[in-house]
Amino acid sequence: MRIDIWSDVVCPWCYIGETRFDRALERFDGEVTIVRHPFQLDPEAPIPGVPARERYAKKFGDEAEAILDRVTREAANEGIRFDFDRALTANTFDAHRALAFARANGDEHVLEKSLFSAYFTEGLDISDREVLARRGADAGLDSQALAAYLESDDGVDRVRKELVAAFDSGITAVPSFVFNGEFLVPGAVDTETFVKILEQMRNVA
Repeated sequence: MRIDIWSDVVCPWCYIGETRFDRALERFDGEVTIVRHPFQLDPEAPIPGVPARERYAKKFGDEAEAILDRVTREAANEGIRFDFDRALTANTFDAHRALAFARANGDEHVLEKSLFSAYFTEGLDISDREVLARRGADAGLDSQALAAYLESDDGVDRVRKELVAAFDSGITAVPSFVFNGEFLVPGAVDTETFVKILEQMRNVA
């Protein structure tokens, strides 16, 4: 079974949704191929990052605090700590380049989870290439090679094309999970639902 996933490392529902999906996979004994794709939730986000609460207030106005409170509670239910008092919302283009590097040289999902934590919990600026190189090292990558890659133009065109391809494929929000190229599951559905979908798609295959 092939599952394509589109997400962004500053998307709270992506962190929650992928955590639920990972737990569903732990309960599924079938063969699964995961293909991950970049998506920028906020392509106009700045470099360096700015306080997340400030960015959310600019984008959502009076509703910002309620939105942050809701996702913080939802994350806590999954054992994830969101700290929006520390979080710095930043442009994720280079983060997606780093993930593409990890895809070719290690475990992309390990780095992705590290970047989720860096943004949502640790207050790190994930547009900072030094931060990305350090997180890459923590994920088992060659930090010097990753740093050199990020300072070059390597991966720039590829990520741009993948971002455009997401919209061409009809992906307009994240997280999005597509099973076997035909069944789209949008959003952070619960773990039990993911388990049921995995079983159903196995039976259909």
